[in-house]
Order: sequence, then C-alpha cells, then structure tokens
Amino acid sequence: MSSIVKTPYSEKVIARLPQHLKRFIVPQNYELYSAIDQAVWRFVMRKNMSYLKKIAHKSYIDGLRKAGIGTETIPNIYGMNRILKEIGWAAVAVDGFIPPNAFMEFQANKILVIACDIRQLENIEYTPTPDIIHEASGHAPIIANPDYAEFLRRLGKIGSKAIMSKYDVEVEKRLTAIESDIKSIELSIAYIENHQHEGGSAEDIAELKRQVELLGD
Repeated sequence: MSSIVKTPYSEKVIARLPQHLKRFIVPQNYELYSAIDQAVWRFVMRKNMSYLKKIAHKSYIDGLRKAGIGTETIPNIYGMNRILKEIGWAAVAVDGFIPPNAFMEFQANKILVIACDIRQLENIEYTPTPDIIHEASGHAPIIANPDYAEFLRRLGKIGSKAIMSKYDVEVEKRLTAIESDIKSIELSIAYIENHQHEGGSAEDIAELKRQVELLGD
C-alpha cells in the first residue's frame, strides 16, 4: 500500500501541488510494518491515551477519531485520507525531515505531512527523529478543529514565504519547469551546482538528473 493514494480525491490533491513539493512524497509501504512495529504503536498509544484522556482537551480526543487514528493499529494513509477529506485536508508520507519552508507550504495547501517510519524498541519512550506516532497522533487530531485548521493553513502560507531564501525562490521557479523542458532542467543542475554554498544539495541535483533521463526516454 502506498501513501500516494490512488483515489480521485487524493490524486486531485497531489496533482494540484507544485512539482517541488511532489518530490518529497514517498510511499507509506504499509505492508513493511512488522508485528513488532504494530506492538510498539499499541504500547505507546495505549500508554498515551491512559494519560491524555484525563488531561487532554476534548477536541484532541475527538480529533483522533475524526482523523481515523486508533490505538490498536498503525494508521494507514488510505484510511486517513478518506476521513480527512471530510474536513478538507489530506495526508501524504514523507521521508523523515523535510525543509521547513516545504513543511509550511504543504500546510498552506492543507496537507499534513507524515514521516511514516516508526520508532524502534530501544527508542520506544522517545525518539529525536520524526515518526508516525508523533506525526499522526500528535499533529492530525488538531486539524479536525476547523478554526485551528484554518489558523494552520494561514500560518503555513505566511511561514513558507517568510523562511524562503532567494535560493529557494529561484529553485522553485526552475523546478516548476522540469516536467516539460529538458534544457531548463540542465540549466537548473548547473545553477544548483554553482550555488551549493547557499544551500544547494546533492538531492536536488540527483532529482533533476533523474527527470532529464525520464524526459529523454
């Protein structure tokens, strides 16, 4: 199963995203979660809920249900999107950390990004890296509140522009052209290679070269 959900709603949501955001989306690969992964989810969620149901605001507890998140199984983004559709949002999987401006821009587009790895037993109490327990059960429930969801959307719109550097703006313009113009892609590679000291990454270059190969086939 994949986080790039093959439903009309999800395809529509992803299709309207700019190309530079689509490249961060990865499959969830739900079938790769082991029995131990599922047990970790149950342990942490049961422990959290035992505590949170006593102190958490009712909107958070309700939000878990509204976002399709339970205590017994790791949430599947297929199922989450069927429910998030009702509140005008969607979810996609990403690979761990993504640039802050990209995170904010997803949010501005009413899309929740979820790192779908799950912590290991040795980090069961706390993990410093994003995982699906933190991302799904921590972030998704609060967007079920319409007022807060709108606040997050506006914050994302403002934040993505506030933290976007001159380099980001230029690369965004160039990446937008990669679906149709090989020459623009090659110029983009040269631009990023010449501006690596400003934040250009090998990942940007590798992605652009991959697009050149795809378009050249």
